Amino acid sequence: MKPKILATQWIPDEVKEAFAAEAELTTPDQEKIAFSKAEVLQLLPDFDGLYTMFFKTDRQVIDAGKKLKAIANMGVGFDSIDVAYATEKHIAVINTPHSVTEGTAELTVALMMNTMRSITAYDRFVREGGWITSAFDAAGTELFGRKIGICGFGRIGRSVGKKAQALGMQLFYYDPFRLSKEEETALGATYLPFEDLLRQCDCISLHMPYTPQNHHLINRDTLSMMKPSAYLINAARGAVVKESDLVWALQNGVIRGAGLDVFETEPVISDALKACPNVVMTPHIGTQTYGIRVRMCHEALQGMTAIFSGKRPENLVNRTVELF
Repeated sequence: MKPKILATQWIPDEVKEAFAAEAELTTPDQEKIAFSKAEVLQLLPDFDGLYTMFFKTDRQVIDAGKKLKAIANMGVGFDSIDVAYATEKHIAVINTPHSVTEGTAELTVALMMNTMRSITAYDRFVREGGWITSAFDAAGTELFGRKIGICGFGRIGRSVGKKAQALGMQLFYYDPFRLSKEEETALGATYLPFEDLLRQCDCISLHMPYTPQNHHLINRDTLSMMKPSAYLINAARGAVVKESDLVWALQNGVIRGAGLDVFETEPVISDALKACPNVVMTPHIGTQTYGIRVRMCHEALQGMTAIFSGKRPENLVNRTVELF
């Protein structure tokens, strides 16, 4: 009998067909879009795997999965899953670290270009009937020759760095795990301690995972270290930034602007942040293209079906879990 996977949201038929021989995949229909938590709790006892999309997998959900062998999340992040409890229950946790890389990096660079060149602000200006009359009434900042500081130099951070270099930016990075001199030379990247990165760079782009240690890493104190002319880009996790402190920084000229794809209490965004004219916001769309989403489904389901066949996939999050 094939293992059974419950998906919390609708998945295209092309994905279901690709895995039809390996697993029985149950999803809500396209019109319904998503199962509620109550529906997941009711259905889950009969399933071997749970594939989550925009769904919090807490102890209650894990306990409902009497037969669960694997939980996969659609995304590189896994803070929506109680990984420690899943590990205690001998359940594999899977993520999608590869398929998200280029899409998230593209969105980051788009936010950076939009924010630094004031594209959204100029768009509003033109729609309201405005036009430039003074040659020096300039709201934007050119990217060429500027220093980008990347916090978190994993797959996505490195891809952002490469794209920024193609725009003529100088690449600096901070990561708790510094690269070798040879790797830094090959990538054209210069390491700086975190506080030095904040002080020296013209644009800070966040790409670290969310952990208790990174909670509110960007706050009033660290924002105050940045140049008044600098920009902050966050396509990582919302709670890495203390939103009220960012509002303070934007309102008081502590930094010049921000581009955000993630928010501390998303989907709820404070009115104070929305009122800031020097922030560009998108609704957590780093991987929101059809092609990327399909590839994410494949990566997650490949990891799950590997678990079912007795293998430990590369995208296993809780690597110490006792499975077999």
